[in-house]
Amino acid sequence: MNYLAHLLLADDSDASRIGNLLGDFTRGPIDELAKIYPAELVHGIRMHRAVDRFTDSHEVFKEARILLAPERRRFAGIIVDIFFDHYLCLHWEQFSELPLAHFTQQVYRALKEHPEWRAGRLADAFPMMETENWLMTYATLDGIELTLERVSRRSPRIGKVAGGIDDLRKNYDAFERHFHTFMPDLLAFVAAWKRTHSF
Repeated sequence: MNYLAHLLLADDSDASRIGNLLGDFTRGPIDELAKIYPAELVHGIRMHRAVDRFTDSHEVFKEARILLAPERRRFAGIIVDIFFDHYLCLHWEQFSELPLAHFTQQVYRALKEHPEWRAGRLADAFPMMETENWLMTYATLDGIELTLERVSRRSPRIGKVAGGIDDLRKNYDAFERHFHTFMPDLLAFVAAWKRTHSF
């Protein structure tokens, strides 16, 4: 899943949310990260990785991957995650009692108040993330197009990611059906994971 979904799945605390976000910006063994960050934040990174493994192996994700043009399928993990954040924005009230705008402002506030937890690329990305309000821009197709273009510029190797907007427009309803099929399974997985893992 992409940034917004990981933040939604986190516990209601700054450390958990930032940890779940940091999963996209940190590498290395959990034991090494535990020497740097508080236990609750590391727990969030661990949960982020578990969610990514679950997502990548889920049958619905594999079906969604086929909807992408062949030249983009090897980037499905990036593209479909972004698409699903789009549908999460559109159907946010089904998954959270907090309005989306209020939730995203809580996230930005937490990141501003804890600069010591903004590691690696997150430290570089955060000013633009807040200024451009990335988490809210997922709600529109124009926002998704900008997101895909931004991701594609990270490396020539993933330049084809930008064209994913064509796949979304062509298969919009099908991707939305996959999202609605997948989310209950994801929520059940996360609930079970939280019951069996503590920090």
